[in-house]
Amino acid sequence: MHRLIKELTSAYAASGNETCLHDILRSALDGLADEVSVTPLCNLVAVRRGQSHEHSILFAAHLDEVGAWVTRINDRGFLGFSSQSIDQRVWPGQRVMVHGKERLPGIIGLKPVHVMTHAEMDKPVASDDLWIDVGLAHDRVVELVPIGSTVTFTAGVTTLLNDRFAGKTQDDRLCAVVLVQALELLKRSTIPYDLVMAFTVQEEITGNGAWTSGHFAHPDVAIAVDVTHGDTDGVPEHKTIPLGGGPGITVGPVVNDHVLHLMRSAAKSIEVPTSDETCMSFSGTDADELQLSGCGIATGVIGIPLRYMHSPVEVADQVDVDRTARLVAEIATRFDAAFIGELYETVTH
Repeated sequence: MHRLIKELTSAYAASGNETCLHDILRSALDGLADEVSVTPLCNLVAVRRGQSHEHSILFAAHLDEVGAWVTRINDRGFLGFSSQSIDQRVWPGQRVMVHGKERLPGIIGLKPVHVMTHAEMDKPVASDDLWIDVGLAHDRVVELVPIGSTVTFTAGVTTLLNDRFAGKTQDDRLCAVVLVQALELLKRSTIPYDLVMAFTVQEEITGNGAWTSGHFAHPDVAIAVDVTHGDTDGVPEHKTIPLGGGPGITVGPVVNDHVLHLMRSAAKSIEVPTSDETCMSFSGTDADELQLSGCGIATGVIGIPLRYMHSPVEVADQVDVDRTARLVAEIATRFDAAFIGELYETVTH
């Protein structure tokens, strides 16, 4: 496992709190990027200069993790919360971290089966019946946990067999690692045009980080690097791609045809296996917002297969991470004058 995977996934950064990851990434990018800057919305943007600055390609990976927000405190000091992107069936029995004035470990317990009614046993727990217990009395909780404080799954990576691992926040910190790895692969290479690596914010709630990073960098092409659904029991095969089978490449209206050809030809040239993923509407990635930035940007989407997305046990395969990094690096080298000519239907010399 790449050391940066453990370092990034062990950090806590729900949407709006991504800046705590900047120091980790600045250290990882040292010697790999010519410029590193932070946008007003707190995207971290690294630029590797090419032989020409006339054009640029941007890859985006979001830094925020799914989480919840404290909405109320009852008279016993238990915390009620709300989450838009996590199935409420995931929460019961979880250990969590509450990010108030101090970081507080907590648990989300349930009424034991011994004292449940039959009706309660046969239905999922309502979101209003889920409470976080941090072990403190009401007055102390009110003092330490302002309403609106974020809640995240507790950090920890479990190493599985066959180079696979599980933990929170593989979505999308794995792809942040991919962008760093791609820069490592390109360290001693020249590239035709500027390469922009955007570590974006707020993808899980608004997508505004991608939108503003597009305005900031003005790239000709932008490719969102995110996770996608890996093969999972109970999920139809056509809705997933194989874990360990290489990245997915999205096909559909959100993807520019020239960019699609660029991604496919790059994968073929370095023998990285890929799977096509059809997407007939929004991709649910930073590409949706990047596509609308400025006068519009030609976009693409690459996805690392991931099982059990938006849970504390997201499972990934190291081989997919490594293959995706190689693919990103190869795309950057193939983003050249010939491609620009095809993209704008002109002859570029």
